[in-house]
Amino acid sequence: MKMKRMLLCAMLALGLAGAQGAWAKEQFSYSVKFVCGYNPTNLGVSVDGKVEGEPSVKFGNYATEINLVWPEIYLHETNYIFKHLVVLVDKGKPVGREPNVVPARSYIDSIQLGPLSGTMDDCNRFAELLWGAVPTPYPLTIGYLVITSTHELDVTAVYTAETCSNWVNSPEKLECLDAHGQQQGVSVSIDVEKVDGRRLAFPAGAAVEADPGK
Repeated sequence: MKMKRMLLCAMLALGLAGAQGAWAKEQFSYSVKFVCGYNPTNLGVSVDGKVEGEPSVKFGNYATEINLVWPEIYLHETNYIFKHLVVLVDKGKPVGREPNVVPARSYIDSIQLGPLSGTMDDCNRFAELLWGAVPTPYPLTIGYLVITSTHELDVTAVYTAETCSNWVNSPEKLECLDAHGQQQGVSVSIDVEKVDGRRLAFPAGAAVEADPGK
């Protein structure tokens, strides 16, 4: 009888360890659209570099800021978060236009959040991850930040677009000037979007192993 009890306790311990391991694996995914940079023209660019037709977005300057918050107060755990970039327009070139399919730059970044904490990504962070430096002016770059996490997150994206009839750029900055070099007004729009996540699908019968440090 004593041996049976010991065996049962051992099985329960293994089961709990397995459950904790499963929870440490990424369970949720969020696909967040981003539009970054300056498009100096209303003409498009073909994959072969030919200038023609319509651009991916119209003439203007664009920015995206993405917020991640883990609003738990009772859990004393760590939310492991991994980031993947799918770049569809790279420095103005539509590399992901059909029939092309671009793979994600998987696990390009990661961070850990504790309860009631948050972080953010923006165009400058994408530039650092993709190119190692932030260019000025920032070339038009469009794609998705795919976030995977071990716990459910609150994710919000802020989109800003700015238009001007006469953009003037230098190596240091991008300015809206009139014909005499004086500052003129710009048209700005801003939009805030809550991004819904989804629970990741695992193959039927597959074991979900812990891998928080990948």
